[in-house]
Amino acid sequence: MVSSHLSETYFRQRPNCSTTGRIYAGRVMNEAAPRVVAVKKSRITRRLAVMKNPMLRHEACAMLILRGHPSIPEVYAYGRTQIFEYLALEMLGETDTSLCLEEGLTMQNLIALTCQMLDALAHVHSHHIVHCDVKPDNFLFDLNPAVGQIKLIDFGISRVYRNPATLEHVQECTMPRHIGSRSYISLNVHNHHNPSRRDDMESLAYTIVDLLCDGLPWAYREVESRDVSAVKQTWGGSALCAGYPPVFGAFVDYVRSLAFQEAPDYATWRRQFLAVAPSICGDRPLYDESDQGPTVGKHQWKNGPASPIGPFRTALVSQKSEREYVTPGTRLWMPMSTWGLPSSVADEDLIGDEQRTVRELLDRIDEPPMDEETFENMVE
Repeated sequence: MVSSHLSETYFRQRPNCSTTGRIYAGRVMNEAAPRVVAVKKSRITRRLAVMKNPMLRHEACAMLILRGHPSIPEVYAYGRTQIFEYLALEMLGETDTSLCLEEGLTMQNLIALTCQMLDALAHVHSHHIVHCDVKPDNFLFDLNPAVGQIKLIDFGISRVYRNPATLEHVQECTMPRHIGSRSYISLNVHNHHNPSRRDDMESLAYTIVDLLCDGLPWAYREVESRDVSAVKQTWGGSALCAGYPPVFGAFVDYVRSLAFQEAPDYATWRRQFLAVAPSICGDRPLYDESDQGPTVGKHQWKNGPASPIGPFRTALVSQKSEREYVTPGTRLWMPMSTWGLPSSVADEDLIGDEQRTVRELLDRIDEPPMDEETFENMVE
C-alpha cells in the first residue's frame, strides 16, 4: 500500500471548519507533482480513552460505498495517531450558499442545483444510507466553479436505514436527542424519531427553500430547539414559498407526508422542478455561472427576519458506544487540547466492517511517519 505523506508542516487551515473537527489544505509529497487535498482532522480521545468508533473513519466508509457518482467527493487516505484521526479528501470550492450570495442565484441555476441535490440523495439512499445532515453548507461546488457541479459532504453522522443484504428496513423508534442541524432537520427528527429517507428529503426541502428565499423564517429567532420545531409547524409549503412557482411549496408538503419506510419519488419531483426552467437541456443540469436570468432570494413572509441563530448540531451517541474504549496496552496519558470532545459512532450505525474497509481500500496518512505494523495497530 502506498502511503500518502501528509505532514502537519504542510497543513494550512481552511476557513470553513467542520463541526466535528478542523479542515486543512494538505499536500501529498510522494508524487511527481505535489497534489493539494483537503484534510479533515478530528480528535479521537476523551481524557485517557480512545473512541472505539471514530467519526472520520465512519465518514470514509460511507464515501467509499458511494464513490463513483458525480455528487460524491473522492476520498484518498486515512490516518490515526494517539490523539487525532485524519481523512484526506478531494479539495472542493465554495458552498452553494456562499457562491450564490456573491453572484445572485437565478431561477434556472436554482433548478439545476435542486436536480443535482435530488440526484445526490437518490444515490445515497440507493446504497441503504441516510445522510442525516442535509443543509446548504454541506453542498460544495467543484474546485473549479465553471464545472457547475456540487458535491455532498460531511457523512460523519450518516447511518444505514436498511439491511444491504435483505433490504429489511430498520424499525421506527425514538432517540435520546435529535441529530442534525436544527434549522434543517425534519419535524419527526425534532420529536426524536430515528431518521429515514423521508427526513433527508425534508431537510432537502428546507435547503431548497433557504436558497429560494435567502433564509428560513425559523432560522432568524433566538429560540431553543423545541421552539424552532414549533415555528416550523406553523409554516406550510405554500406560505413558505409564496410568490414562487407552486412546485416549491408542494415539495415541502409532499416530503412532510412521507411515511417512515416510504421510498421518495425522486424522478417525478425532478421532472416537476425541471418544468419550471424549460430552457435547461440534458439529463444532468449544471450550474451555469454565465446565466443572466431572473434571480431568486426574496420572500413574502409577513414578519421579517430578526437576528440569525448560530449553527447547532448534535451527534447521537448510543449508551453502548459512549463507554470509553482504550486500546489494550495503551500507556496512561492525558492529552492537553482546546478541541471539543470527540464523538463516537454507535455500534448499530457502523457501515460494515469499518476497520477492514479503511485498511484495505484507502492509502494511509503518515503523521508522523510510521511502519506498517504501527499503522495496522492504530487502525485496529
